[in-house]
Amino acid sequence: MATIVGRTFRGPEQPIAVLLALLALGSPGCKTWTSFKERNAELRAMVFESSYEDRRSEEKFATAQQLFAEGEYSKAQDIFTKLADNKANSTDLAENSRFMQAECRRMRAQYPEAVDTYHKLLNDFPTGAHRRESCMRMYEIADYWLDDFRDELERRADEPGILHWKPRMPNPFDKSRPTLDQEGRTLEALERIHTQDVTGPTADKALFWCGYVNYIRGNFQEADHFFSMLAEIHKESPLRPQALAYAIHAKNNATGGAEYDNRKCAEALQLVHVAEASVPELTQNPEMADKLTRAKFAIRMQQAEKDFRTAEYYERTGHPGSAVFYYELVRRRYGGTQYSEMADVKKERLITLMNSGTPATGIDPFAKVESKWNELFGKKRPPGEEQSLPRVDPKLEPATVLPAAMTASGSLPPGP
Repeated sequence: MATIVGRTFRGPEQPIAVLLALLALGSPGCKTWTSFKERNAELRAMVFESSYEDRRSEEKFATAQQLFAEGEYSKAQDIFTKLADNKANSTDLAENSRFMQAECRRMRAQYPEAVDTYHKLLNDFPTGAHRRESCMRMYEIADYWLDDFRDELERRADEPGILHWKPRMPNPFDKSRPTLDQEGRTLEALERIHTQDVTGPTADKALFWCGYVNYIRGNFQEADHFFSMLAEIHKESPLRPQALAYAIHAKNNATGGAEYDNRKCAEALQLVHVAEASVPELTQNPEMADKLTRAKFAIRMQQAEKDFRTAEYYERTGHPGSAVFYYELVRRRYGGTQYSEMADVKKERLITLMNSGTPATGIDPFAKVESKWNELFGKKRPPGEEQSLPRVDPKLEPATVLPAAMTASGSLPPGP
């Protein structure tokens, strides 16, 4: 147990406290008992506590600024870090010190650590004086990381479809890029920029790149989220027309096909109508108007396939009335498509089977029992007399193999 300047230390703290006292005694300027107590208290607080009264904080900050101006970023960073971590300092001093700590890391090209420091500043001081400037610095770094993504797009321009991410060999000596998951760190930084400064000059660009990278990688649900947010929040952004076009494609591709919930298709079709009515940049540009038309056609084809397969399901499970209803719905709603023609043929065939004397029953076991009972014990009807709606067996006709839902082909104009 050791007692040094009015405080008792026990256990593992004891040798550290003695060592700090010796360092304080041998430090420059420690010539009196008062200066020894001040120096010892400062060293003790820096090691054992997160806050301590630093009477030379302003002087240290000025010294660190001078070092920063002279290009001594490493030395200045150490001082700024200690000032920012000391919770006893004033709010303004702590905020300025944290911002300058991030600036030192940025000037030293330690971009991942700089982004983390800017983000810590934004979390600790969300309405501080350096909020917008920090977001702009983060966007500059994220845009630098996106250069690799843009280079990949040019290199793989001949590959059709989704460009899945191919991890590259990490370079631990390159401090300007994240060692692992550079693309994930980039998207994380861009999303934080929009969250921390929604009305900032880089907020719409950050959202667009989040959506565009996810769109290229085939993450259509995430792409739809970011593009739709941009179109809804940033109505004055010059990127809104492109975001609307991408959102339409992303919504249509996010359904997973006609077998799944097609509410995204309905949202995409509604977005097409909004774009045609409120975004002249899309309708007046012949190329974009053509892509918009093809996107609308792809949406309608996927909706037609959804209703057509619903009709086939009812026919397959022995509900001919519901099947006829959906076939007629497809025929009327999606006229001029291949599904309309196939629905017309299937409906006529199903009605013919329903009016026949020995209709099939599908795969419903109860319907099979009912049909057999009527066959053995039911009354015979005169030929030509209409009967009640029986169930239909899909084995009477080979299953029709349908093509997948059409998607709008061709790439859209590149991002900003």
